[in-house]
Amino acid sequence: MRMRTRSTPRPFRLSTLLAAATLSSIACGPPTKNTPIEDIPKLTSLADVMDNQATVADPQMKKAGQATYDDADWAAFQNLSTRLQVTAKKAKDFSKGPGFDALADQLAAKAKDLGDAASAKDAAKASTALTEMKATCKSCHSQYR
Repeated sequence: MRMRTRSTPRPFRLSTLLAAATLSSIACGPPTKNTPIEDIPKLTSLADVMDNQATVADPQMKKAGQATYDDADWAAFQNLSTRLQVTAKKAKDFSKGPGFDALADQLAAKAKDLGDAASAKDAAKASTALTEMKATCKSCHSQYR
């Protein structure tokens, strides 16, 4: 009795494997939630709040330390400032205790500082606010994630 062996996978198996790999890499990517600001108070989970923060904050926080910003950056900083003030307030609805609430308040204050810096087009203050916001996020994630 002769057994058949295949040295190469069938094309549909290879394509299925590639599709699965692509989908798994997408699922592991960064969050992408961009809920309209007026709907953030309606969010029902802390994960959704955090995903909304990360979607807008992560690309902007990478700009910390720059000496100059352009008009698109200033507009993005204003948007980030508004969004983080609203999401920080909403995060407290899912409080994990006084320390968590204090970090949410700290994030909101730093976000306001960023908005003020953006209004004044003060690059140094904007960079400082971004750096401090990033540190606040890291502190919260290390304690409560």
